[in-house]
Order: sequence, then structure tokens, then C-alpha cells
Amino acid sequence: MNQNNVIVTSVVGGLFIVAGAAFVFSGPKGGLESAKAGEYDTFAQCLYDSGLRMYGSATCSFCAKQRALFGPSFRFIREIECDPRNPLPQTERCIAKNITGTPTWIKEDAGGNDVYRFPAGVVALEDLSTVSGCPFTKDEANDGADEGQGEASL
Repeated sequence: MNQNNVIVTSVVGGLFIVAGAAFVFSGPKGGLESAKAGEYDTFAQCLYDSGLRMYGSATCSFCAKQRALFGPSFRFIREIECDPRNPLPQTERCIAKNITGTPTWIKEDAGGNDVYRFPAGVVALEDLSTVSGCPFTKDEANDGADEGQGEASL
């Protein structure tokens, strides 16, 4: 009986991983547009510097939608992993912060105290801008800046 539980748990876990990967790699759904490469780098860095943190989970579909809004610029966001089954979990911190759903965005002061907390769920980038004081602007793309130049300078 114990071996059957292990097999069932492994199969169900594997299905969740496959479904999560399929969701993440299929692109954003429901009218959400993904960001172009690096277009929100300055904004995302400002959010981090302002103390905004995202409490999430690597396997959370809503967290995947939130990440997709930032595109590659999400690398500047501090995401705290709340699911103990995922790599590098900070479960105790999530429990102490009373995280009941993900993603949950919290603006924290230097001591880690809550300054502002959004309800759990995907948050519009404009709303993150309002709470953080960070201007919601896209970075200028440098790709194509040298097109049509004909010759390279030596």
C-alpha cells in the first residue's frame, strides 16, 4: 500500500510539472501580453530598490502570468518561493508573512516590515508603479540602432 502511494504521488507530481511547463512555455493567456526582451529592466530594478517583493511559487499559474508581464526583465524582481516542494523555498518567511495565495506583492521597508500589501493575484504593472513610486516606462531598445549603416567602422 505504501508503495502504491509513492507511485500515485510521483505520477500526480509529474503531471503537475508537465502541465506547469506547458503553461509557461505556451505564452501568456487571457489577453496578457508578454514583454519584449529587457523593455522593463529599469522599471523592474526600481521596484526591487523600492522594497517590492513577490511571494510566489515556481509552479503557480498566476505567478507565471505575472512573470510574463515583465518578460526577461523579471530577473530584477525579488521572488520569494513559498512552496516547500520547489527549489530554494523560504516557507517559514511565507508563513510569517501570512501568505495564503500567490502571487502576493508586498512593499517592505528596510527591516522587512510590511508597508503595503496587494491582495493575492496578478497585479497590473501600472498598480505596482503607483505603490512603488517607480515610473512605469519602457526602456528604449538598442537593437536595430546600427541597421542601414552600410559599413562598419574600423
